[in-house]
Amino acid sequence: MGNYEQLLIANDNIKIKETNVLPEELGGVNVDKIILLNSKNKHVNKIEILAEELAHYKITYGDIRDQTNMLNRKFELKARRLGCELAVSLDDIIEAFHHGVHNLYGIAEFLEVSENYVLKVIEHYKMKYGLSIYHNGYVIKFEPLQVFEHRNLD
Repeated sequence: MGNYEQLLIANDNIKIKETNVLPEELGGVNVDKIILLNSKNKHVNKIEILAEELAHYKITYGDIRDQTNMLNRKFELKARRLGCELAVSLDDIIEAFHHGVHNLYGIAEFLEVSENYVLKVIEHYKMKYGLSIYHNGYVIKFEPLQVFEHRNLD
């Protein structure tokens, strides 16, 4: 089972539907508590789009398409950041490390997202945590991306 399917299962309480009626340039939309995803999305972008739409579903309300409104821009940025965390969690980065993945291309392939998206996620985590974080017994360094198991020397 792929990461896209796992994200769908983890959010099975939310109505999510793939459709071919959305314009090609629109990857997904959240309308009336239903997430519609464009069935023409490339596989590598499906997780990215689904994660952002799930974030919109969870934290935004109303029509925020008018990005000249500062509040709408804040909602959009907040949803993008949460989407990054839903698509590529710190645990996902650690799991990739356990599978021998040590570079950008490998992480993107392992997590079924684009390389540009991995870069975006790393930038988000750097803004949120700084250059490194201790998480579940591991130290994750974001620049360059490295994962180390943390052991106490008792």
